[in-house]
Amino acid sequence: MNFLNEKNIRDRAAQYAKQRQLTADKVLSALTKGRHSRYDIFLSQTIRDAELVLGVYLYLTDRGYTVFCDWIAAPEVDRSEVSPANAAFVRKMMGISECLMFLDTQQADQSLWMCWELGWFDGNKGKVCIVPVLQEHEKYRAREFLGLYPYIEIDALGRLQLKRPVVTSPAGLTILEAPASRSFDTWLAGDEAYLPHAWGTWRD
Repeated sequence: MNFLNEKNIRDRAAQYAKQRQLTADKVLSALTKGRHSRYDIFLSQTIRDAELVLGVYLYLTDRGYTVFCDWIAAPEVDRSEVSPANAAFVRKMMGISECLMFLDTQQADQSLWMCWELGWFDGNKGKVCIVPVLQEHEKYRAREFLGLYPYIEIDALGRLQLKRPVVTSPAGLTILEAPASRSFDTWLAGDEAYLPHAWGTWRD
């Protein structure tokens, strides 16, 4: 299996933007759509990654997922401003989303919102995953606390698979839990065969 390829994601976004003679950030704003009553995915992302955000959004919606991206569903919200009103709105949108997908990029650690969103969703709903977007042959090295969460890989048919992170116990032992991966759709549907672990390292 592979990760989302950065070049392919950027090319998809650039092609889409070129057809509309707009930049990626302008396309995201122009894609404004009516809000859903429920979302499959709350896409946690940063405004600094406009091209990647657009490419990932298109990849997910092309596969039939409903995706909340504030640039599209709520372009009027100024996320550069940290305020109680904005926080309340983001909580509301997370509350009607089945899972949170954290777009892990080099820019993510500079975001005012992303770590807060991940922490809120993990504590209140638990269904969190990481989506790395990597360059060709680059290995995914989950940084710091992101290594606690399952991450997305892509199978040969372009379907999303959830990969279980390798866990190291307090005694320094490497713990490999089975199954090592599962279908993203199964996880999203909340299959009760997969129960949350006490450590919280493999959330359902």
